[in-house]
Amino acid sequence: MNLADFFYPKKTLKIFGLDNEFDFLKKLILNEKLPKVLLLSGKKGSGKFTLVNHLMFFFFDKKNYDLNLKEIINKNFFYLQLLENTFSNIIYLSGSDYKNAKIENIRELKNQILKSPLIDKKRFIILDDVECFNNNSLNALLKIIEEPSENNYFILINNNSKTLLETIKSRCLEIKIILSSKKKDRIKNSLFDYFNQKMILNNNSLDISPGNFLKFNYIITQHDIRLGDGYIVNLGIILDLFKKEKDPYYRDLLLFLTEYHFNSIKSKKMINYHDVNEKRTYIIKNINDFFLYNMNQKTLINSIESTLLNE
Repeated sequence: MNLADFFYPKKTLKIFGLDNEFDFLKKLILNEKLPKVLLLSGKKGSGKFTLVNHLMFFFFDKKNYDLNLKEIINKNFFYLQLLENTFSNIIYLSGSDYKNAKIENIRELKNQILKSPLIDKKRFIILDDVECFNNNSLNALLKIIEEPSENNYFILINNNSKTLLETIKSRCLEIKIILSSKKKDRIKNSLFDYFNQKMILNNNSLDISPGNFLKFNYIITQHDIRLGDGYIVNLGIILDLFKKEKDPYYRDLLLFLTEYHFNSIKSKKMINYHDVNEKRTYIIKNINDFFLYNMNQKTLINSIESTLLNE
């Protein structure tokens, strides 16, 4: 099974752990009090996109949504439209999709929302990974959300991977998704039961979200990645997988394994913490630049290997 199919948020039929947030936003929609620009902030993999997708399903296709279970109960025509981005009242853009995160796409968005949707209801513009749009794109977006037209509602999803422009945040009602350790553990267990997965990773592996924990566990299991085999070995395996599948989850997994590697180093005695932190920062920047600028894979590996040579 392709990883994108397995974890594609639009295909997630059930909400995990965010029932209260769903009920709060549902009430805002039903009472006509939904703000024109809503910002959902929290770690990637905490369920924000799934939450928004289920709200869309509830709003546009109530008869096929179970409010008690917070679950999509029928994969009907609307479900397929959501998957294929063909429903005229919902527009999706993602800052992590480098092809669609350019200023030209924001300008095209402005033209789109000037046209009336096919269905005479609210139209939702959902921007995932909004912090990953460049400043030019965000400034163009700012001009749009400063004067939203009557029936258009913006939902911005911020995964906190970068600092979002304050000028954007100041125009939004922000809801922060913060999961306690106990809640994260409950959600992890529910996810592993739901997807019938065996837990390979240590449940206390760093501070990662339940969704990312499940995704990383799945990738490591499927591709027989052993954390003890060495950071450079695993780096090569994951980059090869990304080259083949072009799935952004591999970037997140590389960043996780980088943190895991440097945490292991910090647990040793007689190390220079300042030197270790400098190397960590440099490698994380290189990984992000690799995905952002489509850099050469061999160049990245050589650069990281050279940085780690004197550990």
